[in-house]
Amino acid sequence: MNWSVRQTCPTDGGCVFAEDPERPADNARLFWHADRDPMTIRAAARPCPSGHPDAFDIGRLKMPASILKDAAGEELAIRCGRLTIRLCIEAGTLLAGPVMLDFRMGGRRLLQRRLLALRQFDALLRLGRVPHALLGKPRNAVRSDLILRTLNALADHRRVRAVASELYGTQKVDADWAHASDYLRMATRRLMTKARQLAAGGYLDLVG
Repeated sequence: MNWSVRQTCPTDGGCVFAEDPERPADNARLFWHADRDPMTIRAAARPCPSGHPDAFDIGRLKMPASILKDAAGEELAIRCGRLTIRLCIEAGTLLAGPVMLDFRMGGRRLLQRRLLALRQFDALLRLGRVPHALLGKPRNAVRSDLILRTLNALADHRRVRAVASELYGTQKVDADWAHASDYLRMATRRLMTKARQLAAGGYLDLVG
Protein backbone atom coordinates (compact mmCIF):
# COMPACT_ATOMS: atom_id res chain seq x y z
CA MET A 1 0.00 0.00 0.00
CA ASN A 2 1.38 3.43 -0.94
CA TRP A 3 0.34 6.39 1.20
CA SER A 4 0.46 9.92 -0.17
CA VAL A 5 -0.65 13.40 0.81
CA ARG A 6 -3.00 14.97 -1.71
CA GLN A 7 -1.85 18.21 -3.27
CA THR A 8 -4.15 20.83 -4.74
CA CYS A 9 -3.70 21.29 -8.46
CA PRO A 10 -3.33 24.95 -9.60
CA THR A 11 -5.70 24.53 -12.57
CA ASP A 12 -9.09 22.96 -13.12
CA GLY A 13 -7.70 20.16 -15.22
CA GLY A 14 -9.72 17.45 -13.53
CA CYS A 15 -6.81 15.82 -11.70
CA VAL A 16 -6.73 16.31 -7.92
CA PHE A 17 -3.17 15.13 -7.37
CA ALA A 18 0.05 16.59 -8.74
CA GLU A 19 2.05 13.48 -9.63
CA ASP A 20 5.82 13.57 -10.05
CA PRO A 21 6.34 14.33 -13.79
CA GLU A 22 9.44 12.08 -13.74
CA ARG A 23 7.36 9.04 -12.78
CA PRO A 24 6.83 6.55 -15.67
CA ALA A 25 3.36 6.86 -17.21
CA ASP A 26 2.46 3.24 -16.48
CA ASN A 27 3.21 3.81 -12.77
CA ALA A 28 1.65 7.27 -12.41
CA ARG A 29 -0.93 7.61 -9.64
CA LEU A 30 -3.63 9.75 -11.23
CA PHE A 31 -6.68 10.72 -9.23
CA TRP A 32 -9.32 12.24 -11.49
CA HIS A 33 -11.94 14.41 -9.85
CA ALA A 34 -15.28 12.59 -9.62
CA ASP A 35 -17.01 15.60 -11.21
CA ARG A 36 -14.87 15.07 -14.32
CA ASP A 37 -14.53 11.29 -14.48
CA PRO A 38 -17.74 9.21 -14.24
CA MET A 39 -15.55 6.13 -13.76
CA THR A 40 -14.52 7.45 -10.35
CA ILE A 41 -16.78 5.72 -7.82
CA ARG A 42 -18.35 8.00 -5.22
CA ALA A 43 -19.04 6.41 -1.85
CA ALA A 44 -19.47 6.95 1.87
CA ALA A 45 -17.70 4.63 4.30
CA ARG A 46 -19.31 3.27 7.48
CA PRO A 47 -17.41 1.14 10.01
CA CYS A 48 -18.49 -2.49 10.11
CA PRO A 49 -17.24 -5.79 11.60
CA SER A 50 -14.50 -7.55 9.65
CA GLY A 51 -16.72 -10.60 9.25
CA HIS A 52 -19.55 -8.68 7.59
CA PRO A 53 -20.24 -9.97 4.03
CA ASP A 54 -20.02 -6.41 2.65
CA ALA A 55 -16.86 -5.45 4.55
CA PHE A 56 -14.13 -3.69 2.58
CA ASP A 57 -10.69 -3.39 4.17
CA ILE A 58 -7.87 -1.67 2.30
CA GLY A 59 -5.42 -3.40 4.61
CA ARG A 60 -6.38 -6.71 3.01
CA LEU A 61 -6.00 -5.62 -0.60
CA LYS A 62 -3.57 -7.80 -2.53
CA MET A 63 -3.06 -5.39 -5.41
CA PRO A 64 -1.09 -2.08 -5.45
CA ALA A 65 -3.08 0.87 -4.16
CA SER A 66 -2.56 4.50 -3.22
CA ILE A 67 -4.71 6.61 -0.94
CA LEU A 68 -4.72 10.40 -0.62
CA LYS A 69 -6.42 12.35 2.11
CA ASP A 70 -7.32 15.97 2.79
CA ALA A 71 -10.15 17.89 4.43
CA ALA A 72 -12.48 17.13 1.52
CA GLY A 73 -12.23 13.36 1.94
CA GLU A 74 -10.15 10.48 0.64
CA GLU A 75 -9.22 9.23 -2.81
CA LEU A 76 -8.29 5.61 -3.43
CA ALA A 77 -6.64 4.26 -6.59
CA ILE A 78 -6.27 0.50 -7.04
CA ARG A 79 -3.99 -0.76 -9.81
CA CYS A 80 -5.03 -3.85 -11.75
CA GLY A 81 -2.68 -4.26 -14.69
CA ARG A 82 -3.17 -1.24 -16.97
CA LEU A 83 -6.52 -0.45 -15.36
CA THR A 84 -6.87 1.80 -12.33
CA ILE A 85 -10.05 1.69 -10.28
CA ARG A 86 -10.69 4.94 -8.40
CA LEU A 87 -12.90 5.64 -5.39
CA CYS A 88 -13.80 9.04 -3.98
CA ILE A 89 -14.75 8.66 -0.31
CA GLU A 90 -16.95 11.65 0.45
CA ALA A 91 -17.82 10.70 4.05
CA GLY A 92 -16.12 8.46 6.58
CA THR A 93 -12.65 6.97 6.26
CA LEU A 94 -10.97 3.88 4.85
CA LEU A 95 -8.09 4.18 7.30
CA ALA A 96 -9.72 2.93 10.49
CA GLY A 97 -10.42 -0.67 9.53
CA PRO A 98 -13.19 -2.53 7.70
CA VAL A 99 -16.02 -0.44 6.31
CA MET A 100 -19.25 -0.85 4.41
CA LEU A 101 -19.39 1.32 1.30
CA ASP A 102 -22.59 3.13 0.40
CA PHE A 103 -22.30 3.97 -3.28
CA ARG A 104 -23.60 7.26 -4.68
CA MET A 105 -24.76 7.01 -8.27
CA GLY A 106 -26.07 10.53 -8.97
CA GLY A 107 -28.30 11.15 -12.00
CA ARG A 108 -28.99 8.84 -14.94
CA ARG A 109 -27.03 10.64 -17.68
CA LEU A 110 -23.76 8.87 -16.79
CA LEU A 111 -25.35 5.87 -15.11
CA GLN A 112 -23.98 3.28 -17.54
CA ARG A 113 -20.38 4.46 -17.01
CA ARG A 114 -20.82 4.44 -13.24
CA LEU A 115 -22.35 0.97 -13.29
CA LEU A 116 -19.42 -0.25 -15.37
CA ALA A 117 -16.99 1.15 -12.80
CA LEU A 118 -18.88 -0.64 -10.01
CA ARG A 119 -18.86 -3.91 -11.94
CA GLN A 120 -15.09 -3.57 -12.42
CA PHE A 121 -14.62 -2.90 -8.69
CA ASP A 122 -16.83 -5.86 -7.76
CA ALA A 123 -14.94 -8.19 -10.12
CA LEU A 124 -11.60 -7.02 -8.73
CA LEU A 125 -12.66 -7.82 -5.16
CA ARG A 126 -14.20 -11.19 -6.08
CA LEU A 127 -11.72 -12.44 -8.67
CA GLY A 128 -8.59 -10.41 -8.06
CA ARG A 129 -8.77 -9.19 -11.67
CA VAL A 130 -11.06 -7.40 -14.10
CA PRO A 131 -12.25 -9.61 -16.99
CA HIS A 132 -11.66 -8.32 -20.50
CA ALA A 133 -15.43 -8.08 -21.04
CA LEU A 134 -15.60 -5.37 -18.35
CA LEU A 135 -12.81 -3.18 -19.69
CA GLY A 136 -15.21 -1.11 -21.79
CA LYS A 137 -14.91 -0.07 -25.42
CA PRO A 138 -11.66 1.72 -26.40
CA ARG A 139 -11.89 5.17 -27.88
CA ASN A 140 -10.87 5.84 -31.46
CA ALA A 141 -7.14 5.65 -30.85
CA VAL A 142 -6.19 6.45 -34.45
CA ARG A 143 -8.14 9.72 -34.53
CA SER A 144 -6.90 10.66 -31.05
CA ASP A 145 -3.33 10.18 -32.25
CA LEU A 146 -4.00 12.37 -35.31
CA ILE A 147 -5.41 15.16 -33.14
CA LEU A 148 -2.39 15.07 -30.83
CA ARG A 149 -0.05 15.12 -33.82
CA THR A 150 -2.02 18.08 -35.18
CA LEU A 151 -1.44 19.95 -31.92
CA ASN A 152 2.29 19.35 -32.30
CA ALA A 153 2.20 20.51 -35.93
CA LEU A 154 0.31 23.69 -34.98
CA ALA A 155 3.11 24.58 -32.60
CA ASP A 156 5.43 24.94 -35.61
CA HIS A 157 3.12 25.82 -38.51
CA ARG A 158 0.18 28.10 -39.26
CA ARG A 159 -0.51 27.19 -42.88
CA VAL A 160 -2.94 24.36 -43.49
CA ARG A 161 -0.73 22.75 -46.12
CA ALA A 162 2.29 22.72 -43.82
CA VAL A 163 0.23 21.02 -41.09
CA ALA A 164 -1.04 18.47 -43.63
CA SER A 165 2.52 17.69 -44.67
CA GLU A 166 3.40 16.96 -41.05
CA LEU A 167 0.40 14.63 -40.72
CA TYR A 168 0.31 12.82 -44.04
CA GLY A 169 3.74 13.36 -45.54
CA THR A 170 4.93 15.75 -48.24
CA GLN A 171 4.56 13.21 -51.04
CA LYS A 172 0.86 12.64 -50.39
CA VAL A 173 0.17 16.35 -49.99
CA ASP A 174 1.96 17.20 -53.25
CA ALA A 175 -0.07 14.53 -55.05
CA ASP A 176 -3.52 15.19 -53.59
CA TRP A 177 -3.60 18.80 -52.43
CA ALA A 178 -5.29 19.95 -55.64
CA HIS A 179 -7.68 16.98 -55.77
CA ALA A 180 -11.12 17.97 -57.09
CA SER A 181 -12.85 16.90 -53.87
CA ASP A 182 -10.47 18.99 -51.73
CA TYR A 183 -10.71 16.14 -49.21
CA LEU A 184 -7.19 16.53 -47.81
CA ARG A 185 -7.50 20.26 -47.13
CA MET A 186 -10.92 19.79 -45.47
CA ALA A 187 -9.72 16.85 -43.35
CA THR A 188 -6.73 18.87 -42.17
CA ARG A 189 -8.90 21.89 -41.32
CA ARG A 190 -11.23 19.65 -39.27
CA LEU A 191 -8.28 18.24 -37.36
CA MET A 192 -6.91 21.73 -36.74
CA THR A 193 -10.28 22.90 -35.41
CA LYS A 194 -10.55 19.86 -33.15
CA ALA A 195 -7.01 20.29 -31.89
CA ARG A 196 -7.62 23.95 -31.03
CA GLN A 197 -10.85 23.04 -29.22
CA LEU A 198 -8.92 20.39 -27.28
CA ALA A 199 -6.25 22.90 -26.26
CA ALA A 200 -8.93 25.45 -25.25
CA GLY A 201 -10.48 23.13 -22.66
CA GLY A 202 -12.04 20.32 -24.65
CA TYR A 203 -9.47 17.92 -23.16
CA LEU A 204 -11.76 17.73 -20.12
CA ASP A 205 -14.22 15.71 -22.19
CA LEU A 206 -11.63 12.95 -22.59
CA VAL A 207 -12.32 11.70 -19.08
CA GLY A 208 -16.10 11.96 -19.40
